[in-house]
Amino acid sequence: METGNSYIVGRGKNFCRGCTGLDLFSALDLGELPIANELWPNENQPIELFPLHLRICRSCGLGQVEDVVMPSRLFRDYRYLSSTSTSFLEHARNFAEVVSKEMSFGPGDWVLEIASNDGYLLQHFIKLGIDVLGVEPAENVAQIAKLAGVPTVSEFFSLELAQNLRASRGTPKLIVANNVMAHVPDIQNFVAGIAALVGPETRVSIENPSLINFIKQDQFDTIYHEHYSYLTANSVDKITKEAGLQLFKVEEIVTHGGSNRYWLRQRSRSSSNEQNVVEKIIQEVEDGLFDESVWRQFDVRIQKLILNFYNWVKSSYEAGQIICGYGAPAKASTLINASGIEKDWIKVIADASPEKQGRYMPSHGIPIVSPKALFDIKPNDVIIFPWNITKELSEIIKSQALAPTRVWTAIPKLEQVN
Repeated sequence: METGNSYIVGRGKNFCRGCTGLDLFSALDLGELPIANELWPNENQPIELFPLHLRICRSCGLGQVEDVVMPSRLFRDYRYLSSTSTSFLEHARNFAEVVSKEMSFGPGDWVLEIASNDGYLLQHFIKLGIDVLGVEPAENVAQIAKLAGVPTVSEFFSLELAQNLRASRGTPKLIVANNVMAHVPDIQNFVAGIAALVGPETRVSIENPSLINFIKQDQFDTIYHEHYSYLTANSVDKITKEAGLQLFKVEEIVTHGGSNRYWLRQRSRSSSNEQNVVEKIIQEVEDGLFDESVWRQFDVRIQKLILNFYNWVKSSYEAGQIICGYGAPAKASTLINASGIEKDWIKVIADASPEKQGRYMPSHGIPIVSPKALFDIKPNDVIIFPWNITKELSEIIKSQALAPTRVWTAIPKLEQVN
């Protein structure tokens, strides 16, 4: 087990990284798994395993993994590109167009995106004539954005960086932090950085999958080391309030299998929660967020789901079926490794991202190939791992497969989708 600069043992066992509460309970222990997005170019690369244990804070409702793999290990060479999903690109374009009209951007106004990836979102603001800046710590991904004409700073977002940006550029009109707040171990410093950049007219949009989806839809494969935290309206309200911000609206959106969009602004002394926020906070409590017995039932369902997936893959392979995967997100790594299937049972996994092709899924060494290479194999069964874009990918498979191919998803249950 590595320690030193890569690993901090037990950081989230009895200490909430969001509210500093000291009362956490176990929700799901997946054992020791590899880093999901650490896709090595060598199939024989030794793979390190780290504990993956989800706990819930009884004080604020934040979910978090118990042990921490440091960001410098996880994100400096990152293989996820947002632009590979057409549906997510459309989501980004629509957001930019709607928000630009609602917020009435004028001369000098600008947009900051934290974890801007390959420029998938900011490119749409640029097309609308709005000044932008992206912050993206993964140097390989930031370079792609820069080549596409999106100004990008390749650093981890922090309070210090926020203070420097405010000193050099002033406050942005809009701050976007999509699918990133879950990726920072020091969530208090991250929120303090946002607060340091918020002026009277600034609005902050934060999107993240909801922890409540674990209870409702068994989306356990969203748990992986890169996700330090799992957000709820309860936790976002409490954490941001401490930093001088106000959660004034929560929108439910469909991305990533069901997410919340949290809207923040400067908090005044007279600020009180809007009815929309109050209702969302109450609903999470009623859904069982703080109920340990609800999470025990979740644990039982997930163990059964994992066993069913293992048995299906094993029996299909032993029957001579060629099984492949489509999409190599972190979700795939969590499901494959938690189920403990053997290396050769899944022949290849196709992914449209050139950043992933030619690499191998940890820890089984399953090759990641282009979609064309998968279709040349003529598989009997294809498992769509990014189930949140099943419709998009199943249509691709249906149009390209050269032989009768069954298409499956495994979350929230194993089922055939064609």
